[in-house]
Amino acid sequence: MKARLSLTVSDFLCAAVLLFAFAAVQPSHAQTTPPPAPEKVVGNKVYTYVEQMPQVPGGGGNRAIVAAIQSRVIYPPEALKRALQGQVFVSFTVGEDGAVRDAKIVKGLGGGCDETVLDAVRQLPAFTPGRQAGKPVAVNFTVPVTFTITGVSSKQRN
Repeated sequence: MKARLSLTVSDFLCAAVLLFAFAAVQPSHAQTTPPPAPEKVVGNKVYTYVEQMPQVPGGGGNRAIVAAIQSRVIYPPEALKRALQGQVFVSFTVGEDGAVRDAKIVKGLGGGCDETVLDAVRQLPAFTPGRQAGKPVAVNFTVPVTFTITGVSSKQRN
């Protein structure tokens, strides 16, 4: 003897709604798990991510940091002459005092672009320092700086 289950569309929809309603009232894992305790501040540790990230004056997050560097970059004549385009990745640390230090090129482009990016980073104003567990800490950043030639004819590059 075989039993058959016969569901109409309305039975199926009713079951789906009940299943959805049941799932919606069950607390998710994120709702029942307490938030992790803040990482303790350790001596001279340099962080990559903290509760309150460093900010350039005026705020704006990572986009504002990249924009501040990009606004200080002058396209090097050698790079223009060679029509070099691409990205330079620069790493630097914002100290507990907000000062920028330890700037270095992670991935360069050449043609004077690397040196120009380092100069731009060294010209950045003091940041609002990052904070972890309420204390100012050093935070390391690695950001891309883009070199793109737009609207320049080959005669202007020479």
